[in-house]
Amino acid sequence: MRPSSLVAALLAGAAASACVSGGFRQVSFAGETSLAGSAPANGQTVHVVRNVMMKDSVLEARIRYSLEEFLLQRGYTIAPADTADLWVLATYGTGERMVAGIAPVFREAEVKVERNRDGVVTRQSYVPMRMEYLRVPLVKNSVWLQVLSSDARHYRATGQVKNLWRGESAIVSKPEGLARSLPFLIVPQFKYFGRSTAEIVTVDVRNHEAVLK
Repeated sequence: MRPSSLVAALLAGAAASACVSGGFRQVSFAGETSLAGSAPANGQTVHVVRNVMMKDSVLEARIRYSLEEFLLQRGYTIAPADTADLWVLATYGTGERMVAGIAPVFREAEVKVERNRDGVVTRQSYVPMRMEYLRVPLVKNSVWLQVLSSDARHYRATGQVKNLWRGESAIVSKPEGLARSLPFLIVPQFKYFGRSTAEIVTVDVRNHEAVLK
């Protein structure tokens, strides 16, 4: 299969289905997986697909090689696209994305009551009015990296894309910050590969962790 056709198929299947502080950047991440996608490597073969739709071929290659090294460390074997059990594809870009944010919420004064197992009041405490800060999902202009894992054998047999896992990381940034943000964006992909997150999580990525191969 030609690289462009493979990339288009994987992206079509996907469609169907932060801040800087000191020595780190805060990355928002969300992952979703099927039951098969959460299985360990167990000697499976994988091919990291060359994404010919990415304009910066050097940057794309660095991401691809970093993924290959990570997958080798996880127990996978790198194989040609025509024989691999799994395909992995990375794509990146800029635009509006859902990220984790902080929203202020005003709370009225209240009296909190504590009870024992029998329902008897054991303590009362007065809590004055206050401002609380809650983590909420927000849509912001961001730079982002998405990694897809799909069942290559299923596609070869049926022509249908079966996604096993999808992870997306994002940092609130202007478009020109994409290249320097990608080393930070890839770290949560490694941490949560093959795992679902119940909600958008934030990962503090230290400068020394953010290194592309």
